[in-house]
Amino acid sequence: MTEPDPPVVTYWAISILSSRTAQFAALTFLAGALSLPEVLALIPLRYLPLLLMLTALVNFGLRTITVRPTAFIAPGATKPIEVARIDPPAPPVVTD
Repeated sequence: MTEPDPPVVTYWAISILSSRTAQFAALTFLAGALSLPEVLALIPLRYLPLLLMLTALVNFGLRTITVRPTAFIAPGATKPIEVARIDPPAPPVVTD
């Protein structure tokens, strides 16, 4: 006998092209690409670690406020995404 499929929740995904987190990730990639020897003159090497730390902190900040999933769809469009429901964990056995 097979178990029934877990219940799912439907979320509405937005376009990855309109996601601020994805746009910032592209900028972070660009900052790393600027460390290539061919373009190193644009950002002096001594500033590169600071720039990468700053982009990582902003990325963490964006991750805390991002709640919608993204999909490869046209900007302005939405797409239903089904995600398996995750129930909260059971309460602890020991109480105060």
